[in-house]
Amino acid sequence: MELPTTEQLVETMSSDLPRSVADGVTWMSSCLPFHLADRVIHGHNSTFLVRGASSSLLVDTGNPSSWPIISQKLDELLDGEPLTYVFPTHPELPHTGNLPRLVQKYPEIQIVGDVRDYHLFYPQIEPNLHARVPGDRIDLGGGYEFVVVEALIRDLPNTQWGFVPEAGVLFTADGFCYMHRPELDDEDPVHLPGECGLVTTELSGPIAVENAAFFTGSALYWARFCNDADQVYDRVLRLIDDLDVRTVAPTHGNVITNVRDVEPIIRAGHQRAYRY
Repeated sequence: MELPTTEQLVETMSSDLPRSVADGVTWMSSCLPFHLADRVIHGHNSTFLVRGASSSLLVDTGNPSSWPIISQKLDELLDGEPLTYVFPTHPELPHTGNLPRLVQKYPEIQIVGDVRDYHLFYPQIEPNLHARVPGDRIDLGGGYEFVVVEALIRDLPNTQWGFVPEAGVLFTADGFCYMHRPELDDEDPVHLPGECGLVTTELSGPIAVENAAFFTGSALYWARFCNDADQVYDRVLRLIDDLDVRTVAPTHGNVITNVRDVEPIIRAGHQRAYRY
């Protein structure tokens, strides 16, 4: 199989990204096609670079196919400095697939999080694995910290979320995920030009429940069999209040800057995924 060229990969990146979405937090993303029986739809596969005064941390690794552009953007954003940490939210390919390449590029990098069994997937990275549990804080310098948070919406046992208190950004992995609008049965393309790099308050319309249901039912397979969405999302709202979250950064979907408006849509998507 012929691998895509760097030029082809650049075409999958939004011209608006990378962009700063909060103090010290940069959003990087590629937009990946999903081939269905009767259409092609698009969804984000984002990574987030968090920088303090002395250290940096990458949330998730991106897909292996996007490595050339991810590596290039890290060079530009870090200005040649090494990446200190990477926090893979859980061991699926879009979230961990570039771990070996990151270790090769940055030999001293620390892979932090719930890293159980990662040495079985990638034996060559074992010396770089450093287990962390919810509540652990990673000092990035200058009063900037990254906090490991219990994942309240998870698809695997070792899924974890992260939070940057100074920026108010909560990284939710596959939680709060959705495809590009408009609705999946619309005749127009689901991927709209210029939409990839927008936060939710910049979109021309609200997220479609159908797009949230599609991703929830696919990435969070258990949602098809659990109809108690209210219990799940009530806990999430309490966490958002407790942490004073201002921005939610999912791996798959536009960055959410109006979480109180978007949460009911994601909740409804969960309920519809159950009905599917």
